[in-house]
Amino acid sequence: MKTGAPSARKRSSIAGALNDVARTDGHFWTSLTLKLPWQLSLRSRLVLSIALTLVISLTAGAAFTYWHAVAKIETEMRAAIDVGGRIAHNAVDDAEEAVDPRRRLELLVADFNGDRHLRASLIIGNKTVQTSLLASPEQSVPGWFYRFLVGAPKVQQVELPSAFDGFGRIVLQTDAHNEAAEVWSDVTLILSVLALFCLLVVVLLYWSLGSAIRPLLDLTAAFSNVGNGDYRQRMSERAPLELMRLCHGFNEMVERLARAESKSQRLQDQLTTVQDEERADLARDLHDEIGPLLFAVDVDAVSIEQLNNDGRYAKISERAGLIRDSVGQMQRHVRDILARLRPAVLLDVGLAHAIDNLTAFWRVHHPGLAFRVDVTEESFGDAIDRTIYRIVQESLSNAVRHGRPTTVEIVVRSEPDGTIAVDVRDDGRGLSSPDNSNRYGIVGMRERVAALDGSLEVGNRTDRKGVIVSARLPASIDAAGIAHAAKHSAQGAIGQ
Repeated sequence: MKTGAPSARKRSSIAGALNDVARTDGHFWTSLTLKLPWQLSLRSRLVLSIALTLVISLTAGAAFTYWHAVAKIETEMRAAIDVGGRIAHNAVDDAEEAVDPRRRLELLVADFNGDRHLRASLIIGNKTVQTSLLASPEQSVPGWFYRFLVGAPKVQQVELPSAFDGFGRIVLQTDAHNEAAEVWSDVTLILSVLALFCLLVVVLLYWSLGSAIRPLLDLTAAFSNVGNGDYRQRMSERAPLELMRLCHGFNEMVERLARAESKSQRLQDQLTTVQDEERADLARDLHDEIGPLLFAVDVDAVSIEQLNNDGRYAKISERAGLIRDSVGQMQRHVRDILARLRPAVLLDVGLAHAIDNLTAFWRVHHPGLAFRVDVTEESFGDAIDRTIYRIVQESLSNAVRHGRPTTVEIVVRSEPDGTIAVDVRDDGRGLSSPDNSNRYGIVGMRERVAALDGSLEVGNRTDRKGVIVSARLPASIDAAGIAHAAKHSAQGAIGQ
């Protein structure tokens, strides 16, 4: 006799399967948590997160399934013993027709042979005389699994009519081994399916994540190469949409860095050229101006020694005066050179006076050169004042050396829109080609202006012959701009 619903066996088998999966995933979890979460790779973190979610879900499902399976087995066993009790009672209810009561009881016990849930026993006194045989389970059930699901067996003694007094008593006892065997069979089957499914999911997930994050790994290596100065790196943009945008942005960044590096190299080369030119000019000035004076001092010193030996002492004072004159001229030349090398010192007296001193310097060396200066007396701050002074200084130097002008106009004023206008115009020969706007220190001016987030234009005048240098600077800058401008100013001083 088979009792119990198939749904109960299936839910019981699910409970066992979930328990085994939970234990299996528990070992996987233990192996993954040997490292701290932030020490794992992105792929491991994702797999770990999914595994943790699966374990929590399986644990909750296993707990629910366990309690449901226990309740169903309990209900199955209670129904089996109730039905068996009624069958036994009905079998002995017509006791007056029983010719052999002992034989009737033995037959009643034999009727329960092959039952899947009940065992009937005939007990005389304290001795079990006969016991029915249960149906054999299709497969054996591990003891731990049986104890995990099944509680104590239920026992019921069948009430017998008085005609059976002295012939023994019938005792019914539940046995859930067959029910547990069905659950165990379902659990092993489901567990095998789940194991295969989880294996396929893990393999597919691992492969999918590897394919998805491979561009990130390539991007990491590319960033490392770019950090080492290799700007040839380019990322393939055949990737998921989010990574495709990232790779596209990386490629654009590297291209801009490559252009900036190339421009920086060109600027460095140009700066080196300008420095070489300035050093050559300085060496020429020392040779042409200081050299003859030193030679004159040496000649006068030798003359003084000769006059002293000859006893012509009256002439010595004349020679000494000539030496003083030569030394005075050398001091003036040295001051002029220092003014060119350290023009920032002139800014201590204000921007307008510094530009006046600059024009005075060029008037001494080029008496035929006229200047028209319109510079505001206000100060715009050290960084901006230094940049304006550098622009005027470089523009005058280029104009005098290469344009041969007769008049130079310098204008520094505040505009209504909050910017500062710096214009230097000359009536010289002008630029012979557009390429000349990237020479003669103009690149350095562009960098200084760009450091203050300003703009610079250099070109030939449209109203007449000559060159115009026009800069627009912001009236105020932040700390980063001040530091950047100071750096360029220092580099410019070295170049001068």
